[in-house]
Amino acid sequence: MCRDKIKKYIKSLEKNAADKKEKAKEALKAKNKDRARMNLRLEKMYREQIKAADGQLEMIENQISQIETAQSQKDAMTVLKEGNEVLKKLQSEVNVEKFQEIADDLDELKEQNNEITEFFKARGIEEEEDVNDELDKLIASVQKEAAVDLPDANKEVLEEEKEVKEKTEEKKVALEA
Repeated sequence: MCRDKIKKYIKSLEKNAADKKEKAKEALKAKNKDRARMNLRLEKMYREQIKAADGQLEMIENQISQIETAQSQKDAMTVLKEGNEVLKKLQSEVNVEKFQEIADDLDELKEQNNEITEFFKARGIEEEEDVNDELDKLIASVQKEAAVDLPDANKEVLEEEKEVKEKTEEKKVALEA
C-alpha cells in the first residue's frame, strides 16, 4: 500500500517537474530570465525529490523481496521437516524384527502343514495333493499380507523376447524345409 502511494507521489513530482520546465521555457520566450531561473530551480527540487522517492521505493521493494524469499524458505523448511517426520514414522513401522516375525510365522505354518500331511499319510488317507494345494494357498495368502511392494519384472519385454525367439525358430524351420 505504501509502495503504491510512493509511486503515485513520484508521478505527481514528475508532472510538477515537467510543468516547471515548461514554464521556464515560456519565461525565456517572454525574455524573463529571473522567472525562468526560478522555475528551473523548482524543477531541480522536484527531480531531487523524485530521486529520494525512487530510493525509498527501491528499499521497500527490496524488503518485500527479502520477506517473500524468507517466507519461501520457511515454507520449504516446514515441508522438509514434515517429510522427515513422515519418513521416520514409516521407517519405524517397517523394521527387521517385524520381517523376522513374519518369516517365523511362515515357518510355523509350514511346519504345521507338514505335521498334518504326515498325520494323513500315517492314517492311509490319500488326500496329500489337496493338503499341499491348501498349504500353497495358505502360504501365498500369508506372503501376500506380508509382502513389500516390489516392482514386477518387465513381463512385456520378456514376452516380446519370447515371441521374437519363436519367430526366429519358425523361420529356421521354414528355410530348412
